[in-house]
Amino acid sequence: MSWTMWLVPPIITSIFFVLGVITLYWSIFNWVTAKVESQNKPIDIKKVQIAIGLTCAVVSVFALQFLVRDSHLSWTFTNFQLLLLIFVAYFLQLKIPHWLIFISGVGFMLINGNVTAPLSWVYTTIFVLFYVISYQQSIHLWRWPFTRYITIAVAFALVLWGLVAVRFHLGMATYWIEIADYTVLASLMYGYFKIQDKDRRIKDRLFQSANWDALTHVQNFAAYDRAINYRFQNSSVHNEDLSMVMFDIDHFKQVNDTYGHLAGDEVLKAVARSVTDALKTIDGGMVLYRTGGEEFNIILPRCDLEQARTVAQAVFNAVDSLEIPYNETILRVSISVGVSGLSAADHNPLDFYKRVDANLYHSKEHGRRQITVS
Repeated sequence: MSWTMWLVPPIITSIFFVLGVITLYWSIFNWVTAKVESQNKPIDIKKVQIAIGLTCAVVSVFALQFLVRDSHLSWTFTNFQLLLLIFVAYFLQLKIPHWLIFISGVGFMLINGNVTAPLSWVYTTIFVLFYVISYQQSIHLWRWPFTRYITIAVAFALVLWGLVAVRFHLGMATYWIEIADYTVLASLMYGYFKIQDKDRRIKDRLFQSANWDALTHVQNFAAYDRAINYRFQNSSVHNEDLSMVMFDIDHFKQVNDTYGHLAGDEVLKAVARSVTDALKTIDGGMVLYRTGGEEFNIILPRCDLEQARTVAQAVFNAVDSLEIPYNETILRVSISVGVSGLSAADHNPLDFYKRVDANLYHSKEHGRRQITVS
């Protein structure tokens, strides 16, 4: 890039382009994941990264190249392209087939009108190799990661910029300025992305600790409260079915008093694990919440009362046949269950909760180890 043309140093221009794309990626990624998490929906983080990262990279590269393809400065965004390759291959660890990258390179040549130039084919081949090696080093826990990263990044840049310099008859001064700018930018991107990645991991840990029960590894009351508010509002607005199954462990206090609190913990973990497995066989999207000491809830969107009864019976059977080894003893427990569906009389989630809880209380008051549905 030329100082006289852009009126700013080329390294400053490149910084804004590269960090702009990465910041756009993180903004969209954080917005999407936060939106999904707020609705308590399952999410595959890797798939979200692939979709958003690849879209940002491809759109930005091709859009910029369309702007300069007919000028003698079509080489000016080479650093930008190389850095986005590192972003996709090294930082996002997107596993893209080699042939797909090569086809994209051919499409790039068609846009620039240089598909008949031999150097363009050599450039595309080395570009693909750059991606492959960057991806490979990103998925292995080798020593000195930054040293390896910057060495490979600069080594390929020297070759690729050499091809660009030959094709566009660039002077050595321009060549070395671009290499120096690229090295600085690659180093800055490494630090920037590591900071963003660390921040994301901290947020993930905070989300986990705030929404998951540490003992049973199922979601907790905070997650339940957020989910039931969302589901209640959504069902009310769209006039959809909404049901809930609530259960607690019969005579749980007696287990603690007889065998100790560690035995009680084992019972809680075993029940949560057994019920979670039972729910997965019905619908992988069903979520179990621990909402109290030995109390658990299951929210069933778009399920009527009969469907909820089926779920409740599966949960009841899973616990009823459970054998929990503790020291030299086999513990057996049962549960009391309350089931109800959303009705017009429920003005808020608490009204709905109270009716389900009343059915649970009915099961406990009438002998326990039973299901009450109304």
